[in-house]
Amino acid sequence: MSLTVVLTKFDAERWQCLDPGSPVQSGPWVRIMLSRLPGDPLMVVLERADGALGFTGAVVSDPGAYEAYNPWAILRRQKPVFGEAHTAGRVPPAIADQAEALLPGVVLVAPGYLGDPVGPLADRPDAVREGLTGVVDWARGEGMSSVSVLYTSLDAAAVVGWAVARLGGATFPLTSRFTLPVSWSHWQEYVADLPKDHRNEPGRQMRRLSEGGCTVTCEAPELAFDDIVAARCELLRWCRQPVDESDERYQLASLIDAFGSDLLLFATRRDGELLSGGLFLAYGRTLLNVYTGTTVQGRQTPFAHLAATYHGPVGFVTQERFDVIDYGVGHGDTKRLQGCQELPMYGHVIPLS
Repeated sequence: MSLTVVLTKFDAERWQCLDPGSPVQSGPWVRIMLSRLPGDPLMVVLERADGALGFTGAVVSDPGAYEAYNPWAILRRQKPVFGEAHTAGRVPPAIADQAEALLPGVVLVAPGYLGDPVGPLADRPDAVREGLTGVVDWARGEGMSSVSVLYTSLDAAAVVGWAVARLGGATFPLTSRFTLPVSWSHWQEYVADLPKDHRNEPGRQMRRLSEGGCTVTCEAPELAFDDIVAARCELLRWCRQPVDESDERYQLASLIDAFGSDLLLFATRRDGELLSGGLFLAYGRTLLNVYTGTTVQGRQTPFAHLAATYHGPVGFVTQERFDVIDYGVGHGDTKRLQGCQELPMYGHVIPLS
């Protein structure tokens, strides 16, 4: 006997029972960061005698919703969010260009750009198909236009893609996630593994910052709370993204409360003033880049952002403690220069009309 349950809320306790392995799919993370998804929350759990699996996500209705979690913007907007999704032949061609062809729609993904199913049955194609069938049935009953699974890793994409194809959907290349394997015990070993024409750059950049009176430190974020929020909001304004200071304060306070000393701030400062900060979460043997923030003065200070986001963490981690630094999606050129590996991510869409 099996049962697919679609909840219009996030149940952190029930979700955590599925033992999600990624930090961005952990119960505390999803509960805190769920407001990053541009729609009403959704959680799917398939329960069978031989195990269970789950997806989390949201119902996205607004064509102007945040582009990276918006299937219409990804697949059909004239200015592409990710070029890979458009050059894949505008998959699937049967979907019309109008937003109504995809929205409102179910979008299955965790905040943090990972849509892999979680749970003991997550790698079972038959179970994934059964779970998605329940979602499709529910979405049709609610009058929705599509069901999407976004940002699946390579192994999960094979399983989800098989299930999606049998439900009349299609799989497409979406973007890449960038991770930095930790293979060094000290800074010099890291630098030695960089591309030959870039090996001198990190040292030169750090010297330039030092000569300009800047320091790079690892700090407890609760001691720099207001600085972090101000730098984060300034970066969002500069990127022309919506800014909600109260939400940023809530998220940071909740992350500190949930993860305590595992939450780290790498900060570039001058005369005590925060120029740029990189917030990271130590989760198991992964150091996850949660987000960055940069002030106006930080943007005007060469290499302040690079130091807080890359050089500071690299100088902190060692292979004895961490396996990888996870830098998420986007900004590929910069991440490749720092030695990151590129991991393909995929999207899946099931049209319902």
